[in-house]
Amino acid sequence: MPNLLRNKQQVSPAPYIFFHSPSGHRWEEGTDPILLNCRSINEEAVQHLLSSLSVNVSQPDALLAWLETNDASYITALHVHLDAYYKAPSAARWSRLFEKLGREATNLQHLSVYWDHEDYLHRGLGKDVSFVQALVQLKVTKTISIGGFYAQRWPEYLEEKMGLKPLNDQDIPGSTWSRMLKSYQKGPDIRP
Repeated sequence: MPNLLRNKQQVSPAPYIFFHSPSGHRWEEGTDPILLNCRSINEEAVQHLLSSLSVNVSQPDALLAWLETNDASYITALHVHLDAYYKAPSAARWSRLFEKLGREATNLQHLSVYWDHEDYLHRGLGKDVSFVQALVQLKVTKTISIGGFYAQRWPEYLEEKMGLKPLNDQDIPGSTWSRMLKSYQKGPDIRP
């Protein structure tokens, strides 16, 4: 997968946490042991280690549970990976997360969203209107990166609602990736 999910130099040197299982999380390898062993980033013992936090999520319920005891305002970079498989989280589950983050992630500077490839057996959220409408609840201040397979109108909709032009490093005119995206976007004109 391209640099959408992880590029410390471009996004932030902040501690990095992953939410890729239905419950729980894991910190990036090399994270300070004090942070690894804390029950909550709100603990006084870890405050000196945090000024920002990068979050990588494909399981919104796991992040929602973690946010019950952790302060979302530390999140400065959010990397959303939308898997396309039969047990993938629904748009409604993502909407609950985005609603909470829209209220509480008050320092969110960078957002990246990657829509996984879908086919007739594996439905994703690349053309799901309710997902993209929920996504715009996030208040992002610096950059939005998108990638993967999404509806043709999503970039202009995100720019209109969020005030930032989404960038797609994969969409290089004439490339195989660009042709695959254009093929995915064929069909009815989906508008949020």
